[in-house]
Amino acid sequence: MTVGETLSPCSLDDLQHAVASSMPGPLRVAGASTKVRVGTSDDVRVLDMRGLTGITSYNPAECVLTALAGTPVATIDAALAAHQQYLPFDPTHVRAGGTIGGTVASGLSGSGRYRYGGVRDFIIGARVVDGHGRLIASGGQVVKNAAGFLTHHALVGSAGRLGAIAEVTVKVFPRPEARATLRAPCASIDDAFSAHERLRAAAMDLEALDLEVAADLSGATVWARLAGAADALPARLVRAQALLAADALVLHHDDDARVWSDAAECSWSTDATSLVKVPTAPTRVVAVARALAPLGTCRVQCGGAVVLLATSEPLDLVHDVLAGHGWQGVAVCGPSHGRLLGAPRADAFGVRVRLALDPDQRFH
Repeated sequence: MTVGETLSPCSLDDLQHAVASSMPGPLRVAGASTKVRVGTSDDVRVLDMRGLTGITSYNPAECVLTALAGTPVATIDAALAAHQQYLPFDPTHVRAGGTIGGTVASGLSGSGRYRYGGVRDFIIGARVVDGHGRLIASGGQVVKNAAGFLTHHALVGSAGRLGAIAEVTVKVFPRPEARATLRAPCASIDDAFSAHERLRAAAMDLEALDLEVAADLSGATVWARLAGAADALPARLVRAQALLAADALVLHHDDDARVWSDAAECSWSTDATSLVKVPTAPTRVVAVARALAPLGTCRVQCGGAVVLLATSEPLDLVHDVLAGHGWQGVAVCGPSHGRLLGAPRADAFGVRVRLALDPDQRFH
């Protein structure tokens, strides 16, 4: 094997052989490249996982599905839709060809995380090839399946640093009977945050609650999605509109679906070169969004638990802003995918996990 070449395994045996036979050279795992918008260095071999595709097991009655890592999420969505099921955490970059392995490695969940939890809450098992080419299994194909350290949870957000994710098992949910979305443009940032907080604090059982903040702080829009029984939805919409205290457009059916599909595709960030994820909390989300908005467009997700920044500014500048406030973040899309930003963080346990799976630190 030559340095800088692309390896394209089509089976688990191929993947193990590719990793083992390329020792001790560095590797980078790649799926559909929906998160990384530039090529890799010439001195790093690329493991192209797109040939490792297919749903290996699906039990609709048990709401559990297993697929090889290179399987497009769109393929999984289609299989689930045939049984009125879905992945509730709104996987991102589905239309762009995102894979289930890339979804796990990026740790990037969509707006559905607000009600249902993120990727980590749905992955119940995985198989990964470590730095020596060994196939390691964690978890299984039932929801309660293991005790002790869950390696498959450590893979979430690992950005390919722990090994090559080979196969993933996830739990899935029945689709709601009905859905509708409220879109409420607000005259000021303060009005938008107040409306957002009123909805968050109310017992509305929202499926998603997002807030989009303009880069120049000139305005903001609250997006709220309700889902559930069709006969109860109209009354819930009336209550949510009253809490917003703003003129809200109600979107149904295809219009509703398009809003959240576009959000999952990060369509609002298409002019940016990087997408940065900043974990936060409702108590400080206003401060985080105000500090980051001068750098680009911000989208607050999960009721204030996450701020996504779409920026074309140098990541060194984003790093300095975050570090100056003692905050942390990670570049989830763009040329520096996986780069940690902001205040230094101690991760002795994570280092030990990485050394156990990839002692020679081959995976980049």
